[in-house]
Amino acid sequence: MAAVLGIAPLAAGCGDSKSTSASGTDSSSKPVSSSSKPAETEPKDETKSESSKATEESGAVADLVAEASGLSGMEAYEYFESLADKGLSNDEIIQFFIDLPISEANAEIYQLYQDEGFEMYGEAYPVGATYDNFEWSNGMGTEITGPYSGNSLKLPFTDYIAEADKDVSFNIGVVFHGFSHPWLVNWVDSARWELDKYPNVKYTVLDGEFDDNKMAEQIDSLIAQGVDGIIVWPQTEAGTTAAVKRIVDAGIPVVTVDRLSGCKDVDVKVAGNFPANGAQNGMYLVWKLAQESGGKEIAGNMVMLRKPLGSTADAVRTGYMLKVLSYFPDIHILQSYFDSDSREEAYVNAETALNAFDNIDIFYGTGDHEALAALEAVNAAGRMDSREGGKKIIFLSIDDSKEAITCVKNGDIEVNTPYTPLIADVGVRVMLQLLSGADLPSNIITPNIPMVTTEGEVIFGLQTQKPDEWYQYTFGPDV
Repeated sequence: MAAVLGIAPLAAGCGDSKSTSASGTDSSSKPVSSSSKPAETEPKDETKSESSKATEESGAVADLVAEASGLSGMEAYEYFESLADKGLSNDEIIQFFIDLPISEANAEIYQLYQDEGFEMYGEAYPVGATYDNFEWSNGMGTEITGPYSGNSLKLPFTDYIAEADKDVSFNIGVVFHGFSHPWLVNWVDSARWELDKYPNVKYTVLDGEFDDNKMAEQIDSLIAQGVDGIIVWPQTEAGTTAAVKRIVDAGIPVVTVDRLSGCKDVDVKVAGNFPANGAQNGMYLVWKLAQESGGKEIAGNMVMLRKPLGSTADAVRTGYMLKVLSYFPDIHILQSYFDSDSREEAYVNAETALNAFDNIDIFYGTGDHEALAALEAVNAAGRMDSREGGKKIIFLSIDDSKEAITCVKNGDIEVNTPYTPLIADVGVRVMLQLLSGADLPSNIITPNIPMVTTEGEVIFGLQTQKPDEWYQYTFGPDV
């Protein structure tokens, strides 16, 4: 699709919207605090390791991680099962699995982890507490009609980060890839919905069409226009490094939302819950394989269908999943296949894997388009119940389209770890606060969301969500 230019209309909103509190009653949308500027925060340049952040959040979790890190196989599984009796919250259980270090118990996975540099990506990705200790609960958020897509959506984090004053006057650039992908069009839906609240804010939305060179040209054009700030969705880290650095060098505030740029000098990174996505996929698979064997073994052969090599979403999610799986020597990775965020390419990759391997137990997708493509390819090949003993192939999914969550409800996909695209409104509020003079931390982290399973099972003490509980926050058209 060609680049789309948008100038904010005089009307304050676009599409019908309704804000809902955690109790489900209607209320007006409200900021985190009464001031248009967030409260003072710790210095922007302060950095912390993943382990030190976890220790600050919960010393108990850090102690449990230390106890578990030397275990392997069924001993590790039994320890994971014991978490249910340790009085941990859902957040603490997820944090436990995020903080597990890589184990050498599975030499194959350990080597893959080293070869692909997953540790580097994991260390660079923001983790820790939410800004101002924001707590999210199911039911919060605002219902909207996507101004670009026309989809019925519910933005979960509209109470996260205070709105700017409504009379601010700025010119904002938004650069992303691209209108051809349902996740991303809903991402930009949430950005425009927020921008349209401010009658004096002009904005330009540009679609890089999954071409980093084109995105770089668009960024240069915005710099030349002298916009006040630029919001970027980076497809890959390396592919956006130089262009984003030019924004920084021009003295223009820049906010990345979702994935990271290779340029580390951006003003604020609005980061999602990639570590929780990957760790929970690992949690689920270990639990599922143990359930299938009656608690006797954890073994299986996995094909990984992955997003573009070098993208934050792929590397962080996959790395955190592999850390959990590394404690189990009998889990094997048959092959990794990469696509350019394309369901069609993912389908071809799944077909290739099915032709190459007759012993596939698990398909893992770093996005739900890959899990859906694998499901389609497996059905077409007549291989759904082709595992030893006639067991069904297991599908691990991340992201949360209405189609994918419906497949979890129907039992076709076993698990989905939600990652909502509906966070660009947070990025817009961050940008407008920055331009208004607010002092914000360099990392704004969205809350971890529990995985969605068919029956809402309790897994290692974690109460998972049923599909109907999360469906209101899913992206894409109705199915």
